[in-house]
Amino acid sequence: MSDQRNHPLISFFSGGIAGVTAKSAVAPLERVKILFQIKSELYSLDSVYSSIKKIINKEGFKGLWRGNTATITRVFPYAAVQFLSYETIKKNIINNNTPLNNFIAGSSAGGIAVLCTYPLDLLRARLAIEVQDQYTRIHHLFRDTIAKDGFKGAYRGIQPTLIGILPYGGISFSTFEYLKKYAPYNCKDEKGQLIPSYKLMAGGIAGGLAQTASYPFDVVRRRMQTHGFGDGKVEINLEHNSFKTIYNILRNEGIGALYKGLSINYVKVIPTTSIAFYTYELCSGILKGL
Repeated sequence: MSDQRNHPLISFFSGGIAGVTAKSAVAPLERVKILFQIKSELYSLDSVYSSIKKIINKEGFKGLWRGNTATITRVFPYAAVQFLSYETIKKNIINNNTPLNNFIAGSSAGGIAVLCTYPLDLLRARLAIEVQDQYTRIHHLFRDTIAKDGFKGAYRGIQPTLIGILPYGGISFSTFEYLKKYAPYNCKDEKGQLIPSYKLMAGGIAGGLAQTASYPFDVVRRRMQTHGFGDGKVEINLEHNSFKTIYNILRNEGIGALYKGLSINYVKVIPTTSIAFYTYELCSGILKGL
């Protein structure tokens, strides 16, 4: 290894830490978003504040973080693989740092990370809507999922996830890189480094744009993952592909259903992406300096 400071493990661990930090910070909003998407019967959600209040009343304060253990279990390897893949593709396959190349690298990294960690995402979504405390351990749920639906059941909803992550990963990474590259002079310190507040803002913008483009596939993914489980009562034909499902949602429920929970997601995604990108660069800088 010629340069210890560019060791792949730095990207891997920095990405994992960044993902866990960001997701844990917004876990309550993530749970409310999923309950919105699946049209929860038990909570009859109408606003973020009232939804959080109802969850606390029914399940206690810890209910806001229901499923977060599964989230952390999934997010660390997901974010680690995603950032490692992005840096590897950008440095070794795509050498020209252009917006298009960064988009391709970001999309590819997102796809690789999804394929590696998708079953954990499915389990996290199901734990988030489990209100009867039937499952207290993630491995119990995984065991029952495999027993009932086979190995392919652990990948239910993978198609819309992959389709959605391509624009999401591409837009988020390329936008963040673009905003860093063309940052105003007054957003840099005396050493020429970007100030933390600008990095946080750039990450938030990147996440907001990426989520807007890919959100309908996130709705389809959650409905497929939670169909027939817990509080997931929305009717959906699992034989349809993602685009056919989107068409049916448009026809039967209107365009608003494809963006149900998006306002919550903006509140969640902007700080999540901001924290993730900022924490990644902070951790990378610290580890490279060791």
